[in-house]
Amino acid sequence: MSEDGLGPLAAPNWLHNHPEIRARNIVLDVLLKPYCVWRTDARHQIPQYAVKIIPRDGHQEADIYDHLHQLNSASSNHTLPCDVIRNGCEGEGPLLIMPCLEDILFGRERRKWGLRPLLNFFQQVVEGIEFLHQLHIAHMDMYDGQVMIATERQVTFHSQLEAGKVYIIDFGTAQCLQNPPGRQPAIELPECNCDPPLGMTRFDPYSWDIYCTGIMFRSMAAVFAQSSKRPVPWVVRRYSNWLIGEERGCTGVCRCRPSARRARQVLCILVWAVRVWDACTKGVSCARNLLKLPVAGLAGR
Repeated sequence: MSEDGLGPLAAPNWLHNHPEIRARNIVLDVLLKPYCVWRTDARHQIPQYAVKIIPRDGHQEADIYDHLHQLNSASSNHTLPCDVIRNGCEGEGPLLIMPCLEDILFGRERRKWGLRPLLNFFQQVVEGIEFLHQLHIAHMDMYDGQVMIATERQVTFHSQLEAGKVYIIDFGTAQCLQNPPGRQPAIELPECNCDPPLGMTRFDPYSWDIYCTGIMFRSMAAVFAQSSKRPVPWVVRRYSNWLIGEERGCTGVCRCRPSARRARQVLCILVWAVRVWDACTKGVSCARNLLKLPVAGLAGR
C-alpha cells in the first residue's frame, strides 16, 4: 500500500522529516497500526524498518524498552532490539525505530513445523515471558502478532539480531509492577486481543500473560496442523490447555495456571523427552536396517 493510498492514515510529515528517520533513509509506506506504527515497503527498501510513535501520556513503553536494553541481550532476553528516540517533534511522544521482522505465521516453511521446532518455539516465548516477569514486567497483550522471528537474511542487515531467535514486541499495554509473581493481586485489564474468561475485567497480570500465551499456543498449533495436514500433537494440546487453566475468577493472586518459571521448566523437560524419543527412534531404525543387510546378501546368492 503506497503512502498516497493511505490518505489520513499515512505517517505524518514531521515523522518523514525527522532527522533520525532521514539518517537511515527510511520511507514509511506501509501502515501497521493506525496513527502510530508504519513500516518500509519490502519491495522497495532493504533493510526493513518499523517505526512507532509512543503517546506522551500514560504509557510506560519507552521506559520499559530503555530498561530492557540496558540488560545483557542473552538468550533469555527476547526483547526486540530497537532505538528509543526521545527528541521527537514538539508535542509528540518518543519514537521506536526497530527492525521489521516476519510474523511467526508468515513463513511457509514454519507453517509445516513438526513437534520439535514447535516446542522449541514455545520454549523461546515462555523464556521471554519469564525474563519479563523476573523484572516485574507484565506484557498484558500476548498473541501471535506480538511474536516475531529473525531470519538469516535479516541478520545480515541488523547485526544486533540472532537468526532463529524469537522476539516479543509491543509493550504499549505493558505494566511495571511492584510485586513479583505469586504476590501480585489483580489489576484492571487493558484493551487487548485476548478475551478474558468469565467476562473478567480484573486479573493477576502475570497469570494473564500465561493465559494469553496458552490461547496463542493453541491457536498457532491448529494453524500449523492445518498447514502440515497432521493432527495437533497431544503433548502440545495438553501443554496449551495447562497454560490456559481452569479459571475460578480469582480477584487476588491467581493460582489457576502455572507461573512462567514453572511453564518453562516443564517445557524444558518436554523438549528433552522429545529429543530422546527421536534419538531412540532413529537408533531403532538404523538397527533394523543393519539387521536387514545380511539377509539381503544371502537372498542375492
